Amino acid sequence: MNKRIFIILFSLLCTVLITPAEAKTWYVDDDGGADFTTIQSAVNSASSGDTIYVYAGTYNEFAVPIPYLTIKGEGPDLVTVNGIIDIPQTATYANATGTVLEGMKITTAPNIQSVTGTASDITIRDCVFDGLTSVNLHVNTIFENNIIINNTNKGLELKADNSIIVNNTIKNSKDSAIWFNAANTTVKNNHIESNGYAFYFRDAGDENKIYLNTISNNSEITKIRGTLPSITYWNSTTPIKYTYNGTTYTGYMGNYWSDYNGTDSDGDGIGDTSYTVPNDLGTDNHPLMQPFENYNVVGSGPVIPVSSFTASPTSGYASLTVQFTDESTGSPTSWAWDFENDGIIDSTNQNPSFTYTSAGNYTVNLTVANADGSDSEVKTDYIVVNEPLPEPPVADFTATPTSGDAPLMVNFTDASNGTVSSYAWDFDNDGNVDNEEENPSYTYETVGTYTVNLTVANADGSDSEVKTNYITVTQAGQVATNDLSIAAVLISPSNVVFAREANTIVAYGITNSGTENLTNITVDVYASDVSGTVPVNTETISSLAGGGTTTIFITDPTIRNLQGSTVTYTAVIDPDNLIPETNEANNNKSRAVPVKYNGYKGKGLYWEGGSNITTKHTFDLQGNLLYSTMPATAYKSVGAWGSGRTETWTASDLPVPSGSTIEKVFLYFAYNWDQTAGGYPWLNLSFNGNIIENGNLSTGNGTLYRDWSNFGTYADYEYGLCVYDVTDRFSSSGNSLVTNPYDGDNNLYGKVALYPSTLVVVYKNSNETRKQIFINEECDELGVSASSYGTTLEEATAYAPFTGMSIETGKVQNATLYSFAGSAGSDEGNLLFNGNIVATNAWQGDSKTSNAQVFDVKSYLNETGNEAGIQGTTSGGMDALQQILVVEYEKSAPAEPVADFTATPTSGDAPLAVNFTDTSTGSPTSWFWDFGDGANSTEQNPSHTYSAAGNYTVNLTVENAAGSDFELKTDYIEVSEASGSTVTLYFDPENSSVAENESTEINLVASLFPAGLSGYNLTVAIDDPAVAEIVDIEYPSWALITQNSTLPDSSIYLKTIDLEDSVKEGAADVVLATLTVSGKESGSANLSIGVKRLEDDSGDSIEPALLAGTIEVTLLSPLPDQEYAPRDLDGDGLYEDLTGNGEFSFVDIVAYFHNMDWIEENMPVEYFDFNGNGRIDFDDVVDMFAMI
Repeated sequence: MNKRIFIILFSLLCTVLITPAEAKTWYVDDDGGADFTTIQSAVNSASSGDTIYVYAGTYNEFAVPIPYLTIKGEGPDLVTVNGIIDIPQTATYANATGTVLEGMKITTAPNIQSVTGTASDITIRDCVFDGLTSVNLHVNTIFENNIIINNTNKGLELKADNSIIVNNTIKNSKDSAIWFNAANTTVKNNHIESNGYAFYFRDAGDENKIYLNTISNNSEITKIRGTLPSITYWNSTTPIKYTYNGTTYTGYMGNYWSDYNGTDSDGDGIGDTSYTVPNDLGTDNHPLMQPFENYNVVGSGPVIPVSSFTASPTSGYASLTVQFTDESTGSPTSWAWDFENDGIIDSTNQNPSFTYTSAGNYTVNLTVANADGSDSEVKTDYIVVNEPLPEPPVADFTATPTSGDAPLMVNFTDASNGTVSSYAWDFDNDGNVDNEEENPSYTYETVGTYTVNLTVANADGSDSEVKTNYITVTQAGQVATNDLSIAAVLISPSNVVFAREANTIVAYGITNSGTENLTNITVDVYASDVSGTVPVNTETISSLAGGGTTTIFITDPTIRNLQGSTVTYTAVIDPDNLIPETNEANNNKSRAVPVKYNGYKGKGLYWEGGSNITTKHTFDLQGNLLYSTMPATAYKSVGAWGSGRTETWTASDLPVPSGSTIEKVFLYFAYNWDQTAGGYPWLNLSFNGNIIENGNLSTGNGTLYRDWSNFGTYADYEYGLCVYDVTDRFSSSGNSLVTNPYDGDNNLYGKVALYPSTLVVVYKNSNETRKQIFINEECDELGVSASSYGTTLEEATAYAPFTGMSIETGKVQNATLYSFAGSAGSDEGNLLFNGNIVATNAWQGDSKTSNAQVFDVKSYLNETGNEAGIQGTTSGGMDALQQILVVEYEKSAPAEPVADFTATPTSGDAPLAVNFTDTSTGSPTSWFWDFGDGANSTEQNPSHTYSAAGNYTVNLTVENAAGSDFELKTDYIEVSEASGSTVTLYFDPENSSVAENESTEINLVASLFPAGLSGYNLTVAIDDPAVAEIVDIEYPSWALITQNSTLPDSSIYLKTIDLEDSVKEGAADVVLATLTVSGKESGSANLSIGVKRLEDDSGDSIEPALLAGTIEVTLLSPLPDQEYAPRDLDGDGLYEDLTGNGEFSFVDIVAYFHNMDWIEENMPVEYFDFNGNGRIDFDDVVDMFAMI
């Protein structure tokens, strides 16, 4: 493109777009003809908010020393940067916040970090990184539409939270594609292919969201090192509307995993079973059946937000406070407001307010962003601020002294704000103006307490300041007879200041030593971390008799978010010495106290970094949840279990129904009163003979949650819950857990009490209703007592928000909360759900239990945002543990199926092998395919070979209990004559079935002999000789001379010659031999063809295509006119599926009726004796009908 034309067009574009007035675009071309020849020169001349456009060429390294600079290349195929890109410039500790890099190929790893300067909110898009060591992101970054290929170590290293990684390709990295040492990162719509590891978690944080990615052909999926994140989302956290194979659905979407081998029975593109991410990193509950680009995510991909905003007011006088309202569309996730368009971000709130203190016209810039991109809206001269209007003055004053003997001369000093033109002093507040000077003096002649009033005025108004009882005048020579003193300052309770709340200060033992009654006694309280001169609060004792003592409670409203500091409180009585005393030195007391979190309160609110009882596992399945907690007798007190503890669960404790699939099994191991050195228990745990823990629980194999009171007598006595995934070690017949002190040392490692343990089993079973299961985990100690614990009922509440799935409330049949708590009861604790009181004094355990209380919460259920509250009461304290919400749905009536299918390929030369795929909806249970050439199948996804040319119409009929439907595709398969001398050898039928000790015939067929056949020497093999063998060969009539290997055998050769030239030029579908195959034992085997010699009538060799076949050996043989042998669907010994199609229906009753005599003569009678009378009769048919 002509550079001059491009510059003109680009300048016009910048003029059309509304941009900041001071923003400028610079141009760089290494060949000359632009503003600069190097990128660094352009950067050095640019200002915040500018754009640097880079033409095609090769450039050296550069560094960014200013914020909000966009550096845009002409494209990664045209612009190459050889050298390190520093963001920010390391030599100057610069600020490079908001840098945008795009459209270039980068050959050296960029240096993006905030250690040597300021960098955040970086955007890198449309770039190619080829052959680097790795791409390191040390600051939060939007990384979109890039290609990382052939890196010698890692693809992308994430070392800062809150990054967005979207629409990238990461391929052929030797180590890992994405290396996580970050939290709350979104990884979406990426191709992650052919790397050493797809994901490497190194002490990664929580809340990383990884979904809608294509993850294929990596040597390994995950690798971990260090602390395992407690929760990683491998699918979307909210339902997504998407189109798949022409049908629109709404549901959760995960990732495409190339090693996932699940099925998709309903054809919605989401696997029927979950994908377990290796190394205990979680589960993709909704894996994709195809790469994500085969799904059209309706309205979400990609959607770049469009910035828009309003403000109120937009004009006024300084100082002007303006409320800004974001009206952007496209679901932005971040906001950057520049209220003066000076390149400095003033706020990142969505709807902020801002005060303009100076007059002027202000341009406002809002930049919004989400995972798909960003956009800015600039409103020029949007806020107009005028010079402030004249205002009346604000009165204030001071005086020295404020007390003394009569006559008392006092000097008054004006401290008013604003312009003052007149003063009116009323020194005794009697309504008479005593003085009009600015700073007067006045002498009080008479003993008493005086209120002073100052009124100031100017042309715009007036204001008054009244100070009540400000001047105290005493009698000269008066002898004080009373003395005020304070005994102590106390903090209630336990002399600890609690973080994250106001605190009560106790001024204890205030005594009036004397005979006179004293009134209006002021008590100030000072906090050392607030001010030494301004009290945090003041109280007044209205009256205290001579010889009397009182104690008062004063609230310090200061909120301290973090523990760890020390606060010294000082209480001062009569701070202004208004009351004559015999001793003024005993009017104050101080106490230094530590700032602590209150462990008896809910951790999520009252402990910095503390967590609510949050969702760790979710399941949406047909199945259920079972749990069993050991009885109170399993509790072991501190030091009382040195010889070990064994807990045993029988099969009846966890009765998993037959036919179920175990999804997950969790062991919940809870403890209390832990005093082990170092703060963590050291234990040996053996589950079903397998060591699952041997050492410190904090670094072991489980997930550990802890809490402790943090103050008082039992400040460091710890409560805990450790959770183990024991799915692979669980046995339906019974389980045991053996607990011993580590290394057998009870003196060192027995200093912990053990709650009874709990096993939780989640299973799938198609006979069960659909359930959504939320499992929340944490440990939160709760206690209610204002005097002992410093708590109220509301504060001693642990909250359990249930997240990760939306609930279809209109279809819910039951909603049950299983709330586990330690030492809860009896008659202890309230249960809240979504703010409603469900039960009071509900738990009925004791100090040795950890079992669940069960609550019906259906009537309180919301679609999202459900939250339980476990509220301690005044019964001694309890320990909130795991909380499990099970939502059961009504069993819906089956819908009629809607037939549909696809095929691959739909055209080609004969013989043409076609794979048919059922895409029907409505959960069909049987399928009947008519391939249009006389062949059919009852498989769901069959394969079929068309041996002759022609156009074939295919019909699929599907059926379930609700009805049936068919899909007819006319001339769907187009088969052409094979070109040249192509010949295909195949088996007819391709897939055969035979009963044990029975035999069946299979033809060996050639599709076409364009030049005739003179003879053949072939081999046929069955790959599993234990299943079947070939017992006989029948040659066609034209085969006058034959030879074959010894029979029976599973691998044979056979040869013959066409002496009479019977197989002529153009012969089609020629049967070369008929094989008799005998079934040996139940199973399946593959048949294959080999060619030693195959020649046409000219003696030329024929190079055929070879198709394989299968043979299935069943216990029974098919009924006459049926393709498959009967099947026992429910395992009760009776073979109700007479047609062998995998379903019991009326068709099977008809087949039984038509073949009663044949069954009696050829089948074991006990397999078909449905009425149990030892014979085959009409009553068996009646009983079968009753079964339906």
